[in-house]
Amino acid sequence: MIDALREDVVPHVSVAAVLDSRSSPEEASAAFDVADIVVEAATVDAARTLLPEVVKRGKDIIVCSCGVFAERGFDVEPFDSGPGRVLLPTGAIGGFDVLAAATRAGSRDARLTHTTIKRPGALGIEECLDAERTVFRGSAREAALAFPRTSNSSVALALATLGLDRVEVVVIADPAAASTRHVVEWESPLGRYELTFENAIDPASSGRTSAITAWSVIEVLAALPLGIGPGAVVLGPLRRW
Repeated sequence: MIDALREDVVPHVSVAAVLDSRSSPEEASAAFDVADIVVEAATVDAARTLLPEVVKRGKDIIVCSCGVFAERGFDVEPFDSGPGRVLLPTGAIGGFDVLAAATRAGSRDARLTHTTIKRPGALGIEECLDAERTVFRGSAREAALAFPRTSNSSVALALATLGLDRVEVVVIADPAAASTRHVVEWESPLGRYELTFENAIDPASSGRTSAITAWSVIEVLAALPLGIGPGAVVLGPLRRW
């Protein structure tokens, strides 16, 4: 993502500073003050610390480690009064526009399942598998707590639709997987949708991250001057389902 911005892939957007775990609080504070928007692409722990610091300055923040919102006691409400916005990239999956529209039409009888198929190593499974195995089935909230580095798309999907406790997540470890596969299934009186995504893996991510994820963030940055397009989930007042 940094390389793309430095190559001027997004006009009028440039990198003001880059922070990592070695950056001092003073360096972080100076970077937040000078930046118009902050991108968190680190860990849930980093997101938990950064969010209040950025939003209180009235700055927008793109949160890649959106599993932080699955933690009990860390809710959307403190960040919904503005002027800084919390933006979640859709990451490795899509179709948020039609699914959010279907949710708005009525969610009482709706069902939404997100199935992820990844290499065992990407899920922290060291056992040698000879066939695919379902290693998790539960809510998006539970998935984010169990797999904090690989469930961000599930969390963004849930926050855009039925909520963290109503979206079902299935995680499958497949030793033969050469890519990461996502299947999103929706069913309600409005209709039935099945969306499939097969993504190349970012070689620097140990199999955890799809290569499209960084470009999802770039698309959000490109959409900001236009008022946000379909490539982001904007967290506003907490919905009551």
